[in-house]
Amino acid sequence: MRKKIHQVIAHPLISGSIIIFLGSLSANIFNFLFNIFMSRNLTFSDYGALASLISIITLFGFSAAGIVPTIVRFTGSYFAKGNLASVRGLFLRMNKILFLVGAVIFAIFVLYSRNIGEFFRISDEFLIILVGLNVFAGFIFIINQALLQAKLDFIFLSIVIFIGAFLKFVVGVSLVFTGFAVGGAMLAFFVAGLIPYCLTFLRLPFLLHRSEKKTVINFVTMFKYAGPATLAFLGLTSFISTDIILVKHFFDPIQAGIYATLSLIGRVIFFFSAPIGTVMFPLIVQKHTKKESYHSIFVLSLLLVFVASALLTIFYFLFPEFMLYVFSKKEETILAAPLVGFFGMYVTTYSMLFICTNFYLSIKKTKVFIPVLFGAILQGILIWFFHETFFHIIAISLGITGLLLILLLLYYLKLYGETK
Repeated sequence: MRKKIHQVIAHPLISGSIIIFLGSLSANIFNFLFNIFMSRNLTFSDYGALASLISIITLFGFSAAGIVPTIVRFTGSYFAKGNLASVRGLFLRMNKILFLVGAVIFAIFVLYSRNIGEFFRISDEFLIILVGLNVFAGFIFIINQALLQAKLDFIFLSIVIFIGAFLKFVVGVSLVFTGFAVGGAMLAFFVAGLIPYCLTFLRLPFLLHRSEKKTVINFVTMFKYAGPATLAFLGLTSFISTDIILVKHFFDPIQAGIYATLSLIGRVIFFFSAPIGTVMFPLIVQKHTKKESYHSIFVLSLLLVFVASALLTIFYFLFPEFMLYVFSKKEETILAAPLVGFFGMYVTTYSMLFICTNFYLSIKKTKVFIPVLFGAILQGILIWFFHETFFHIIAISLGITGLLLILLLLYYLKLYGETK
């Protein structure tokens, strides 16, 4: 029995997930404290504004993260062969491209800060500029974390994630206490990205070395993969950002704050399950490259995500008032109690959809971006026209992600049902 337990724990998906989970759990404690502090110490209006600004950062951040599968897929084989020169060559090229893209986006935020602020009912244009700064930084910072993932350096990656969350909490609380309110929270996001980024070079020192050796990298092939992968991640991110953004636009500040709290509770489910996908992707990439069977890793990942998410969702249905009290002591939030469990169901389907999408990208089935992106666009259109209540918004999101999940699972059974 003890031997079997040891074999289960030694499984690379389990051991890697445990490492990332513990790192993410430690980080999410401070993310949790950060959000609790903000929801309790900012006004409903300010917290609603903060949630919408964070959603914008998340939308662009995950869009930038769309390049992560590309970096992991191509550099994973380089690391396996000890070809650090090619890793550095890819890093330099991608760094230039992402720097340019981030700079353009930042310029748009600066030039159109007033228009963007009017859409979100935010009068302080400086907050919009800070969002642009965080988006720009995110495009730069994402590369090194992707390299750590490709290197299978999950321990140091977990440490970096934890340090970022800790800094965000400490800096955010300090600045809000000194009167910077939402602006202080935005600055905390920047600091929480910059310092961990610098620390990543401790495990990737070769990136800073000058090398005369030329590397041959097929960037045409790489970008044929990167384009669809980025669009897939853009669609995935849109699912958990569009609703908050549109609620901030259509509803009054107090209602937007209530929905932001509801969304925060729901996302706890994704925070717990996300590490599984982080570990699954590079493992399947390596097995797919070596032409080894990878189906057990995918099925186990999906099962782990479902069990963890379902248990939390059941808890949400049983104790919705308790969850709302934990995340916000404001009496108005109790009105959202009947929706807590349903939001948990939505995030559960989204978390499983996230795993399925990552699986298809890891085996180069990049056309998965088509249904995912279409579903994300459909979600935005339907919410735009049908947003009378929060329940309508949640039902739209749950329905679309649930349908996409079923379609991707049926496609998997069609492809591998008889061969896995």
